[in-house]
Amino acid sequence: MTQENEVIVELLIDVLGNEKQHYESKGQISFDCPVCAQEKGLESDGKGNLEINYIRGVYKCWACSETNGTQGPLGKLLDHFGTKQQKKTYELIRPSEEFVREKPKVWARLPEGYKKFEDSNIRFIPHREAITYLYSRGITDEIIQKYDIGYTVTGDYAYRIIVPSYDMDGKLNYFIARAWTPKKMKYKNPSVPKDEIIFNESRIDWTKDVYLCEGVFDGFFLPNPIPMLGKMLSENLFTTLYEKVQGDIHICLDGDAWENSLRVYHNLNGGRLYNKIKILKLPKDKDVCDLKGKIDEYYYEIKW
Repeated sequence: MTQENEVIVELLIDVLGNEKQHYESKGQISFDCPVCAQEKGLESDGKGNLEINYIRGVYKCWACSETNGTQGPLGKLLDHFGTKQQKKTYELIRPSEEFVREKPKVWARLPEGYKKFEDSNIRFIPHREAITYLYSRGITDEIIQKYDIGYTVTGDYAYRIIVPSYDMDGKLNYFIARAWTPKKMKYKNPSVPKDEIIFNESRIDWTKDVYLCEGVFDGFFLPNPIPMLGKMLSENLFTTLYEKVQGDIHICLDGDAWENSLRVYHNLNGGRLYNKIKILKLPKDKDVCDLKGKIDEYYYEIKW
């Protein structure tokens, strides 16, 4: 083995842990896949499915490459999972290999004890309390079924309504957990960077008008919603809107967030999206959920 390849192997072990198999003559070495482990919520899945050829500078996970795209130039793998120093070391050894400057995907897992309401026993008391809360917010059985709304009474998210989110490939990427009892903090959400996800993107029809709102519950009452999970427009959502949306964009933030609505409007109303942005000015103490989606009278014309 050349000195260069010895350094690369040591580097890979530092990043990925102990190798499972190593064929020096082929320059082939295998490890547990960090993406598989991350998806399962484990430090290591023990399968050794990540295969690397350090002579050719490529890698592939035989378990998740099709679903998660875990394959490509070795620089991409190190860019995702290595430290700055480890990436720099590899760049010095293989300066001709282009690093892929993408952020690693982080996958969410549904909380312990999650059950869909449609699969639950109506006589189970916590279930009845949770469903009563949803009905009090105007959320119908049709909405509950459409959005796979569920609940849990165990673990870190006990006694919370769970609304899962799925990406364009139908893969879970986030969820919101809303307490139905006033004794608990209102929301407790997973430790996934929400700026990097688009909530329930699998349900968005980019050929039609889209409706930006603050919260997931607001989105239940809009025809093609995109909950921003806050009052600010993330860079990822801005880019996706600019690239994908074909209809108009309706800004439907809460009544107490008028300044934020204007900021979103001015951020979007340019280039290809010019004159395609519509904005609502709701009463200060109201949101879309309060109004059950009856928002037509609140459209506001921006005068220049």
